[in-house]
Amino acid sequence: MDKSEIDTPALIVDVDVMLRNIREMAKLAKERGLKLRPHVKTHKVPEIAKIQVEEGGKGICVQKLSEAEVMAENGLDNIFITNEVVGQLKLPRLAKLREKVDVFVAVDHLDNIRDLSNVMKEHGLELGVYVDVDCGMHRTGVPPDKAPDLAEAVTRSEGLYLVGIMAYEGHAGAPRDREERVSLINKAMEQTLLSVELVKRRGIEVNEVSVGSSATVRYSSMFEGITELQPGMYVFNDYYLVEREAATIDSCALHVLTTVMSRPSPDRGVVDAGSKTFHFDMNRYPIAVGVEGVEMVKFSEEHGWLILRGQAQEKIRLGDRLEFIPYHVCPCVNQFDILYGLRGDRVERVWPVAARGKVT
Repeated sequence: MDKSEIDTPALIVDVDVMLRNIREMAKLAKERGLKLRPHVKTHKVPEIAKIQVEEGGKGICVQKLSEAEVMAENGLDNIFITNEVVGQLKLPRLAKLREKVDVFVAVDHLDNIRDLSNVMKEHGLELGVYVDVDCGMHRTGVPPDKAPDLAEAVTRSEGLYLVGIMAYEGHAGAPRDREERVSLINKAMEQTLLSVELVKRRGIEVNEVSVGSSATVRYSSMFEGITELQPGMYVFNDYYLVEREAATIDSCALHVLTTVMSRPSPDRGVVDAGSKTFHFDMNRYPIAVGVEGVEMVKFSEEHGWLILRGQAQEKIRLGDRLEFIPYHVCPCVNQFDILYGLRGDRVERVWPVAARGKVT
């Protein structure tokens, strides 16, 4: 199949760029003596997750129980759900999954520890647990001084065992200013490692300290005491990471292929991909690649509104195909059923996005 035969809008992946990204992150982890546990919520494709493991990953991360179920059904057998699994509807599913594969979860509440213990005891299982520490993002997790109480509760709970500490410094990657990012990463790692020290003072062993986002991991991985990295977006990269100096245009492996469906005036165009294609969670538009003078300025659900400048006003014609780098790749991928893996203009792989829409 040739690229020209792909109907639009579509997600196309440069296989060679993707493999280079995967190998470079694996090399970084190996050189720093750390374990790499890629977060597969970015692509949701079991076949790509297997490539990441084959290239050096010790296992994978997912964000949702349903994602973990899909990955397990497709042969992935070491899965960290980097999230709290809470509620009487989910816990029996978690136990069923644990019967099949090694699975781990994060906790930030004593009640959740109790409920996890009860369901694991009921099924005669043991579940690995990371204490979720809030290192500055203020989403889930407990402050460092609360981590020892949770860690001790895990060690005293039948059916559970403590793996270590997890902290997610995603907030530290948000500023575009490098000095501000570095300052936030420093503070986040200080909080993370403080929690480790406080837990150890209780006489509790901490085997793993798991951190990392694609925007911060090259810096946070330098801190002594970190053992495990869990970046996700690096597999494809996106313009968010380009702006934060964690990627380049050339390392963005995934593009959205679109068709110019309207040319209402010399300085305007419309492509067949809008908010239902790209998503708009960060309120930033995708970036056109391979052509100058094209700027996405507005979305409708199925339309991307373009401003055309300079030579683009003459060059861009009805039916032309344009490619864009998503600003945030993760929700963009979740809009699609398949990814096309290309080498040059030839389609080598067609990957079903098997965990698409898995939000429970």
